[in-house]
Amino acid sequence: MFEFSVACKYLRPRRRQLSVSVISLVAISVIAVVAWLVVVFFSVSEGLEQSWIRKLTALTAPLRITPTEGYYQSYYYQIDALSDASNYTLQSIEQKRLSSLTDPYNIEIDQEIPDNWPSADLNAQGKLKDLVKLAYQALTEVNDIAGLQAHDFELTPTHIRLNMIRPATLLHGADMHNTRTTSSVSYPAYLGNFDPHNTQIKQTLLPVEINDINNFFNLLDLAPSASSNEKTTHLFFNQTILQDRIKDFLQNISITHLKVSPAGWNIPKNILPDSFNWKVCFIMKDNRIIRVMIPENESELNSLFNTLETQGLKIVRGFLHKKENAISALLANQPPQTLTANTPLTLTEGGRFAAKFEMHSLNKIHQINELIFQLSLNIQNTPLSGKVRFQGLQIADADIEPSAQDLLWLSNTNNVNNDTLILPQDKQIGEGIILPKSFRTVGVMMGDRGTLNYIESTASTIQEQFIPIYVAGFYDPGIIPIGSKFLLGSPTLTSLIRSSYGSSINEQAGLTNGINVRFRDLEQAHKLKHILQKKFEEKGIARYWKIETFRDYEFAHEIMQELQNQKTIFMLIALIIILVACSNIVSMLIILVNDKKKEIGILRAMGASSYSIALIFGSAGACIGIVGSFLGITLAIFTLHHLDSFLALISIISGQTLINPALYYTKTLAPTLSPSALAFVFIATLAISLLAGIVPAIKACSLRPSNILKTGSD
Repeated sequence: MFEFSVACKYLRPRRRQLSVSVISLVAISVIAVVAWLVVVFFSVSEGLEQSWIRKLTALTAPLRITPTEGYYQSYYYQIDALSDASNYTLQSIEQKRLSSLTDPYNIEIDQEIPDNWPSADLNAQGKLKDLVKLAYQALTEVNDIAGLQAHDFELTPTHIRLNMIRPATLLHGADMHNTRTTSSVSYPAYLGNFDPHNTQIKQTLLPVEINDINNFFNLLDLAPSASSNEKTTHLFFNQTILQDRIKDFLQNISITHLKVSPAGWNIPKNILPDSFNWKVCFIMKDNRIIRVMIPENESELNSLFNTLETQGLKIVRGFLHKKENAISALLANQPPQTLTANTPLTLTEGGRFAAKFEMHSLNKIHQINELIFQLSLNIQNTPLSGKVRFQGLQIADADIEPSAQDLLWLSNTNNVNNDTLILPQDKQIGEGIILPKSFRTVGVMMGDRGTLNYIESTASTIQEQFIPIYVAGFYDPGIIPIGSKFLLGSPTLTSLIRSSYGSSINEQAGLTNGINVRFRDLEQAHKLKHILQKKFEEKGIARYWKIETFRDYEFAHEIMQELQNQKTIFMLIALIIILVACSNIVSMLIILVNDKKKEIGILRAMGASSYSIALIFGSAGACIGIVGSFLGITLAIFTLHHLDSFLALISIISGQTLINPALYYTKTLAPTLSPSALAFVFIATLAISLLAGIVPAIKACSLRPSNILKTGSD
């Protein structure tokens, strides 16, 4: 403790030892900067890596077992094509697991096995090995991996077509409230099965947006059309079905605010106040007013005028005035004109206003636009309120039940189990599917409908089949290479489409069917792989299965390896910079030894050992390293808490985006403090600082007290 107090005394800034103080500050600053960079870089890198791993394992699994070529060429797999019990169809892993027959071949009714057929792999009892059940059996024998679960997965190519039906926007001042436009998107894609037992998939699901709610709501009354033609006439559900669909929707969502649709909203006469004086734009034709366009705020008048004028309309600005139940148009240099009752007063798209749904209106409606809401709004500082129809309005805000935050559960709300996730289905519309977030960028929303198309071969022809589907949600695919085209559907739907391809799908890709193995601690993946490999060898099925952890996946391995290489290189660079910084410590301590020769002599004369003298200067070097590390880590913690702002500032200074989170498969960068980075900074700086004090300490110990004191007295 004495040596440490002396070291702190020597390091205290003083005018008489200005050079020592300056060098000390430089060393501390350099170490702080290096510590800051190391902690920030490693925290961001590990945050990205952990985000990728969470999404990767949520969509796949920490460990995956897939059939090898030996499996697909085996008697066990091929014999289904000759067996009546298997409907002469190659069976999936799940079908094999559930089948009561290991060998479905019946010599009495099935055709003769060809001479070139693969030989059966028999067990010690002379019976055919059940490769799938033995694999699952091996998994059940693993006892020291917490939370272990195994479920099959399937992947199949398909083709998706989606129709995007949207309300029309304001066009040439026409009444477009009852008009809907239709566009479509069509992509080749891959369909994977949505595992209801995989609760981790919630980490990848994107939250419901207000546009999705609006789209769902606006499409509730539309019945599916038998034609895929975009110009087909829209059909509507009957009143009973529509009422049930709206009730199901409102079980999860409570509408609190509405807004004007892009087509504008014709203000009902029954909610107009007794008097007002609004700045408006009049749409003219043949010198008569055919429509009045009203901005919500006076400041929006010029913008509205310019927008309408670009459409080639004749626009005149003026005032709309009401007094004593008469509505008049006041135009510059013209006498007031009394408007007819049929002249539409259209409020343009703008802010939100409070609304409450009138449940009794369900009893009389035939379309969504006929629903009634109690509305309260303000137009140019004039309050309006009353009951209005939904026509020309949209949902601006709504309270969503927790069960519908990621998926809009339209039909299976009552069947949701806490331990499973149920992919919603709509009995009138079709199967619910989940799309990757890339579909959102092209305008797809939740509720959009379409079909999954696939080719099915029959004895005489090839037919294209269509399965009706709708978009139930979106997810973030992370670093999966086919993520932009990877759809999630029910296991039944995936199995149906995959079975239509027969054996050809297994020749195209080796990952179309397999077993996903999930467990709590991802760090145990390598251990589990080793255990399963040993058990598969004991059961004689190792050559039929390939076992991979999430770090072994072909599409993830290179990215993980590259990230690790970058971290290693940066660590080496940081170590070199710390060495350079600590060279300043050597210089500073040597100067300090020269300045403190007399005090060293006195201490030695008073009985201080060489160890104590060495410890004083070694502690001085360690103090500089600790202070620099502490300052750097503190700055790094602050930076990580304000990382988005920091990156935005750097981007402004550099004139370009420093890091685009979208390129790293994440919405935002939200790293946590890296324990490994903290350990590296503390250990490296402390060790190098102590080493830096060795040379000055040795020099201090080599000084003879008699010579020092004699020199001092002279």
